[in-house]
Amino acid sequence: MVRAHIRGIPSATVSFHTDRGKVHRASLPDSGVGTAEWHTTSEDSAFVRIEVRHPPGHLAALTNPIVLT
Repeated sequence: MVRAHIRGIPSATVSFHTDRGKVHRASLPDSGVGTAEWHTTSEDSAFVRIEVRHPPGHLAALTNPIVLT
């Protein structure tokens, strides 16, 4: 499982990306505090990268690729 705890970005969109492209998307509440989770394995995904975007779509945060082993 991949889990991202986010705070400070009200109504943000969180997306998970792998070598297969965008694989999961979740919305945060208006409070700007929340957790997004996506279930995968190292057999299904070589890496995961997480993007957090403000409601209009502008990038708020981006992780480096996280290699799954």
